[in-house]
Amino acid sequence: MDKLNDPVFGDLEYNKEEKYWIKKDSINIWGVESFKMDLMVKCGEDEEITDVQREAYKSFLNNLKSYEKKLPFTLLTYYKAHYEDIERSWNVNEKLKIEVVDERVLLRRFSLKALYIDRNGNYGWLVNLIWTDNPITVVLSGDKIRIYNDWEILVTDYDIVNDEVFGEMVYDYGWRKSVKMDINGLKGFWVEIVAGAYPGNKITPEQRKNYLEYKEKEKDFFKEIPNALMTYYLENYNEIGSWYDIPTKYNRENITVDSLMELIEFHSVHFNRDGKRYGWLCGCEWDDVHGLAIILSGDEIEFGWDEDLFN
Repeated sequence: MDKLNDPVFGDLEYNKEEKYWIKKDSINIWGVESFKMDLMVKCGEDEEITDVQREAYKSFLNNLKSYEKKLPFTLLTYYKAHYEDIERSWNVNEKLKIEVVDERVLLRRFSLKALYIDRNGNYGWLVNLIWTDNPITVVLSGDKIRIYNDWEILVTDYDIVNDEVFGEMVYDYGWRKSVKMDINGLKGFWVEIVAGAYPGNKITPEQRKNYLEYKEKEKDFFKEIPNALMTYYLENYNEIGSWYDIPTKYNRENITVDSLMELIEFHSVHFNRDGKRYGWLCGCEWDDVHGLAIILSGDEIEFGWDEDLFN
C-alpha cells in the first residue's frame, strides 16, 4: 500500500526507501501562517501507524504555542554554547557575532524541514541552519526541548537515560552525549562520549568503571598522547608515506610534536561494553578512511585504525 488516509494524520504517501509515511504539512508559528514542512511518520514495510504516534502528533499540536515561546531562547543558548565551533567552520557575519546576536536574528536563519515522529512516540523537528550543511534535530517530546547536531537521531531507536555515572545520554547507535572541551589547542571544541551499545542494551558497569578511570586520568592522557603519537608516527613513517603524500612540514626531518598534532582531530571517546578497551576515535590527515584510534586502556597508549578500538 502506497497511500493511506489516517484518521489523525490525514492523507499520507509511503516512502519505501526510507520507510516512513509522509505528507506536506503546515503550521502557524512565529507569526507565519502556513509555515510549510514535511510530516514524516516512521513505519516499517509491514507495520501500521500506531496510536502512540497519533497521540504524539496530537501532543505536538497541543503544545505548539509552548514550543513557539521556548524554542527561541533554547536556540540562542545552543548557538552561544557552540559559537567557537561555528566560528571555526563558517564565516560569521556581523549580525551573528556572539556579542550582538539575539533570538530574532537566529529565527530568521531557522528553517523547518520536517516534523519526524518515531515508532515510540518521540518527535521533533529536522531543522536547516545556515551555518551547517546538514540538518540538526530539535527533539520536542520529553521534559524539555533538546537540540542535537545529528539529524538522524530520531531515525534510530531514540531513547534517553540519566545514568548514575555518565549523566544524561541519548541513544544513537550507542549511548552518547556531547561535551565541550579545550582540546589540542582549540577552545570550545565539542566531542562525543560514547558507550557502545546495540538497541535495547543498557550502559554496563564496566563502561561506568572505565569512564571514571578515564576522567581521573584525562589530563595525564593529553600530556602523554603527543609524545606517544610521535613515536608511532616515526616508527610507521614509511608505511604512512606509502599512501599519504607527506608535506615537507611533516616529513621525518621537520616534524615536531606540536606540528604532528595538527594532523589529527579528536572526535569521540569510545567505551566498549566488555570494559576491555576505551579511547579516542580521531580523524587524521594520513588516513581519512580508517581514521586513527588512540587506545588508552592498558599499560601504555596504543595507536591503530578506528576498528581497533572496538575489537
